[in-house]
Amino acid sequence: MNKLFTICFISFIMFTHVATAQSLQSWRPGEQQIKIITVDDVEKTEDAMHALKASYSIGLSISYEEADGFIRCYVTPEELNFLREQNLKIEIEVDDLNKLSASFGSRGVPTGYYTVAELNQIADSLATNFPDICTKHLIGTSSANHQMFALKISDNSAIDENEPELLFDGGIHGDEIGGPENLIRFARDLCTGYGTDEEITFAVDSAEIWIIYCLNPYGRDNMTRYNANFIDLNRDCGYMWNSSGNSLALFSQPETKVLRNVLTEHQFVIHNSLHSGIEFVSYPWSYRQTLTPDDANHSYLAQQYSINSGYLNLPYGPGFSGMYAINGSTKDFGYGATGAISWSVEISMNKQPPASQIGLFYLNNKSAMLSIVNHAINQGINGIITDSITGEPLAATVFVSDLFPINTSALTGDYHKFLVPGSYSLRVEATGYLTQTISDFTVNQGEQTTINVQMIRGGRYFVQSLISCQIPNNNPEDEGNTPAVIGKPDTIAYSIGRNGLVVVDMGTAILNRTGNDIKVYESDDTPEGYNVYASENPLGPWSILGTGNGTTSFDLSATFLSKARYIKITDDGDGSSQVPDAGFDLDAVENLHPDTLTVGWVSGITYNDQEPYFVIPGAIVTINENEVISNENGEYIIACVPGDFELSVTAPYYYGIDTVTIALGDTLIHSMYLSLTESTQFYKDQSGFSVYPVPATDYLTLQGPSGGYLIEIYNMHGIKLDEANIYVTANGYIYQTSRFLTGLYFMRIYDNEQLYTIKFIKGQ
Repeated sequence: MNKLFTICFISFIMFTHVATAQSLQSWRPGEQQIKIITVDDVEKTEDAMHALKASYSIGLSISYEEADGFIRCYVTPEELNFLREQNLKIEIEVDDLNKLSASFGSRGVPTGYYTVAELNQIADSLATNFPDICTKHLIGTSSANHQMFALKISDNSAIDENEPELLFDGGIHGDEIGGPENLIRFARDLCTGYGTDEEITFAVDSAEIWIIYCLNPYGRDNMTRYNANFIDLNRDCGYMWNSSGNSLALFSQPETKVLRNVLTEHQFVIHNSLHSGIEFVSYPWSYRQTLTPDDANHSYLAQQYSINSGYLNLPYGPGFSGMYAINGSTKDFGYGATGAISWSVEISMNKQPPASQIGLFYLNNKSAMLSIVNHAINQGINGIITDSITGEPLAATVFVSDLFPINTSALTGDYHKFLVPGSYSLRVEATGYLTQTISDFTVNQGEQTTINVQMIRGGRYFVQSLISCQIPNNNPEDEGNTPAVIGKPDTIAYSIGRNGLVVVDMGTAILNRTGNDIKVYESDDTPEGYNVYASENPLGPWSILGTGNGTTSFDLSATFLSKARYIKITDDGDGSSQVPDAGFDLDAVENLHPDTLTVGWVSGITYNDQEPYFVIPGAIVTINENEVISNENGEYIIACVPGDFELSVTAPYYYGIDTVTIALGDTLIHSMYLSLTESTQFYKDQSGFSVYPVPATDYLTLQGPSGGYLIEIYNMHGIKLDEANIYVTANGYIYQTSRFLTGLYFMRIYDNEQLYTIKFIKGQ
């Protein structure tokens, strides 16, 4: 099909309407659109915001948007009555939103706008007629069982290349209809302008542009803010989620799950979400007033968007201070969890402007959207992270100075981050590899600095990325340092908040092997309580591993899971909430038994090295920084990168060291025979009590001060096995040990004034 015919064909589709089903009851019963008039009065604004926040404490769920001189709200009759009781000045904009939606008839959208079916039809035509640069991807299913699609536009759109990625989405609020209109036109112009328009051609050749043109299909076809479950999707994302907008849980809805997957499965430099209702570029944070570490980067790019737009004045700033507070927003997740420059662009004061203005609002934003594509290509830092031995690309986390980190993919290993000019440092973390750092590199105006990094095997396995988090009531007193959970323990923590939670991706599955499988590290010397859960999926279902207090290890055997990749930690609720460092201070989570092709394994049993031979449980087995403990049968299995390493084992009174050779993917069977480091015949404790022989056979003799005592016998797991009243004579007391298994035991000795504890070993 020649290009002229293709353009005409697409234009014909874009002005041809397809009938859709009759609109449903798409807003809550009796819901209205109102304005709380504040006329930029600080006191009136504070009163209104106080009332809105107070509404949540009594079970109401009012969605709202702050603009110049007013706050727009969506309220049921009960919610409206509550606001009127607060003596606020209220104007009704739409007295029956369901009636308004129904007025659009069978098409569901105002005349001149596209239905979801028409948007999909245009996307099909672009993918069909421009297959080399445009592919259409099914990314999920919505709450009303609509299929959800994204277009990828790039010079080799069918493959993932070492190029900066950008994401554009629109229509998360279905009644804000300008976003999908803009994005389908943007996709059309990128395709039809390729090869003839120099700026478009450069953008398509040099970047990978993803366009989710309708994130809430149900909302658009029924002209409602909500999805089919009456959820405000821009309150449902998992970064500092707080149950507003009727949201039931972190990522409770199919649409936000889809967006989460797209954001975390790619490495977006910029995430641009189009909205309507005011005119503003709103970037993080939305959940708190504090500026982000990337504020200079956000501010500079937002300024470029504004300058290159067609608006006389398009203001920009952090969402919390520039617009209004939001928890669970897409932009806070896009930035907080993936490090992308993530924002919302509000493109029109009217949510449903006349169809005659569609072209105007598109042209107001087209050049601005192209400008940020070009900035992602032309300025910042990029590179490829690879294995130093194989040269294969790696999934890694890249920290630039104190900015929020970005991730690479295992497929390409490439990373890209926009940076304003300046001097920076680089730190790269990858599970199973040693940390690599590069200091003092420079980014110049209009230039890309390329830094490729080769990672050296030998590190341990820690958190790769953050999935979601919640601090109830946000706790502005704490810095909210979520990146601190990534990588090895370094005493820098993320305080998860009183009754808060955090979900992390270990990057590599945790296998249920002998002994403990994960270790949770706290950052300070004040132990705090928490609960730990595991799952094979980022959103659960969750199986509890147990409770911890301070740094604690956990065993997957506490669940029915054979492996898990995601860990959820919840605070136990102790202490104050609105103070610095509230809640459990999470420093790191270590995967002690990683499932990865980058390691081999050593497996065996820990024995003593003299007759009579017996197994030694509870021995600490160490190789190349990894550490496990042998079980009650003396068995252990430990992971290590390939190579020659020292395997050392320590236990009370015993020690051993061997050199072993680890092969990739193999399990080396290697039992350890440990030498006794103290006398084999006699052990004396500082308490004055002593036992012999060591190890005990069928009996042992306890010697000490003559007198009557109560003794208790415990195994190494703290389980009491025996209790007896005894009398120690000058010849000691003979205690029968024949019924005990081989291993380490503790004898607690009580007199009327003191408690003594002495260890003994039972041999075979």
